[in-house]
Amino acid sequence: MRKVLCGLWVLLAFSACKKEEAASRPAPEQADGALAGGPEAGEGEAGPYVVTKEKLDAYVGYQRQMLEVYGSMLKGLHNLGALVDAGTPEAAASARAGLKVVEAKAKAEAEARVASGLSEADVNGIAEVVTAVISQRQLGRTLQYEEELKKLEALQAKLPPEQQEGLAAQVASMRRQVESFEKLADARREYGDANVDVVLTREEDLVRNYQEMLRVFTGTRR
Repeated sequence: MRKVLCGLWVLLAFSACKKEEAASRPAPEQADGALAGGPEAGEGEAGPYVVTKEKLDAYVGYQRQMLEVYGSMLKGLHNLGALVDAGTPEAAASARAGLKVVEAKAKAEAEARVASGLSEADVNGIAEVVTAVISQRQLGRTLQYEEELKKLEALQAKLPPEQQEGLAAQVASMRRQVESFEKLADARREYGDANVDVVLTREEDLVRNYQEMLRVFTGTRR
């Protein structure tokens, strides 16, 4: 009985060794690929979208067209919401009209892309980089870190030397934040210097469009 049990343990152990050996051994095609110098994991993956000056210029024009499209769409949806909430008999008809507004928006969006010479991938790729750059710029201005840094440095200069040291770490931290916003460190790390630099060539127009879009969505655009 003991011999049988020992034999079973050996068979189980040997079976496990064979499974582990088989699992650790590469498949023939994998081995061939490795010997042939095939691509390793991570190679061949697409990098960030490359923004060119020509496509960015086209995108700025596309944005201007979309301001009008979104303005019309939001007005239609706003009117729809008021009727549905009120529970009026016209609510069903208004809902159908609202769907037409959304469909018209999609059609106008596609037409604007075609007119600008951009594909959907172009619009999405450029929008991602533009949003990262412009939103970081706007956030820095909204938080007014630069002004706060100047105030903190002025306060530090008025203090005795021993008290100035107490503010040194806070001043250094805020200075790093200001530099990060000015140099767009996060956006550059994510999308590369070339993409960020191209976007900055149209910063004024992009910021204007950004602010206009905010007015559209808040209903304050005239």
